[in-house]
Amino acid sequence: MAVSVFTGPSIFLITLFYFIPVLLTLLIAFTDMDRTLQWRFIGLDNFLRLFGVSSRDPFVPRIIRNTVIYVAGTLPLTIFGGLFLSILSMRLRRGMGLFFRSIFFIPRAIPPVVWGFLWAWSFEGTRYGLFNGIRSMLGLPVIHWLIKYPMVIVILANGFLGISLSMLVFSSAIASIPTDLTRAAEIDGATRWQTTRYIIIPLLKWPILTMTAWHLMSFVNSYVYIMLITGGGPYYRTEVWSLYAYHTAFNRYRYGYGASLTTILIVVNIVLLLVVLRTFGLRRMIGRGKIEV
Repeated sequence: MAVSVFTGPSIFLITLFYFIPVLLTLLIAFTDMDRTLQWRFIGLDNFLRLFGVSSRDPFVPRIIRNTVIYVAGTLPLTIFGGLFLSILSMRLRRGMGLFFRSIFFIPRAIPPVVWGFLWAWSFEGTRYGLFNGIRSMLGLPVIHWLIKYPMVIVILANGFLGISLSMLVFSSAIASIPTDLTRAAEIDGATRWQTTRYIIIPLLKWPILTMTAWHLMSFVNSYVYIMLITGGGPYYRTEVWSLYAYHTAFNRYRYGYGASLTTILIVVNIVLLLVVLRTFGLRRMIGRGKIEV
């Protein structure tokens, strides 16, 4: 009884704001709902169009390519960048390391609109942008950054946000490693690189798994910062799957087709999560250790 009293509100909120929207999305995906909010059941027509079986959506191949490039760029930047900065900051003196991590965590405290505006302004294609302003003072020509390098910019903007969280988690995990292990390695003549490779990184397997799964799901579903910085442009060059689903549903008012895009995204999330867990060997990680008698 006591358990139900404490867990009841959480279960209610999760059901109301997660399970019910997911079920409604799945239902709408099989309809032709549009801006009139009237719909009729059309079966798999939306999904057949996605896969080019019936009437083909010409933007789907480009959207898939953009999504793969975006995730493949942001995820390694987030994990390896956060791991590198956490190890580096833990090598510094306590006060200096804390200051270093605080500086890199600032992006997490900035509202998304402000963060997106700062990146859009920094790479503004006129002399009023930050980097073009610096180039103008040096006598260099203006570069249209958001036209020439839009995908690189959104990868960096989202990657830096991921780095800040990964760095915090990895730093906390490194701080919990017993100092006896690293000191014993140093006494045996291990270098800092060897200590990091053979002691610290293997002991960070759980945090690395958590951050990889978390950020993989986050990047596959993210669209806010891309929408704020480039809007998916120019000419669909940064339009990823989640942003395409948003534009289809709420800009073009094709709710049925947008819901089918979101449904595919849900399936992709589940598959990718299972792949990550299998890659890291979750069953082996949580398995009981063998005790020799």
